[in-house]
Amino acid sequence: MDDTDGGMWRLTFYVDEIGDADWLLHCYPKTTVVIGVKALDYDNPDQSNVVPEGERQLKRAGMLCRNPRFQKYIKETYPESEEQPWTHATMEQSCVNTLHRVLEIESRKQLIESQRASDRFANLLKDFQNWLRTNI
Repeated sequence: MDDTDGGMWRLTFYVDEIGDADWLLHCYPKTTVVIGVKALDYDNPDQSNVVPEGERQLKRAGMLCRNPRFQKYIKETYPESEEQPWTHATMEQSCVNTLHRVLEIESRKQLIESQRASDRFANLLKDFQNWLRTNI
């Protein structure tokens, strides 16, 4: 480091000192470059942007139950029970009820807590993707 100035550091790298290292940045000699660096706090990591897989699947399940193609897939793939008739007015709720039965859950929130339910949902999504390829 050459000098410090009010919290600003100026680093000067000389190619001769680094040798044949891989470079992430290429520029002409004596070109001023500004690089932002954020210090990591390993004791208190920033997890504000980290969304657990279970929460993503919970949101995905909610969106899919409103999707007419997913509703059609669920209706065709898993036979309806007599107490849950599929009507146009109740398609979303019938899809939710069938999804609960297939995943063996009482609420979609269990996708956050139960790894088994999360795995079943992931497999169901793979089957749905395959169904989409063959039925569209």
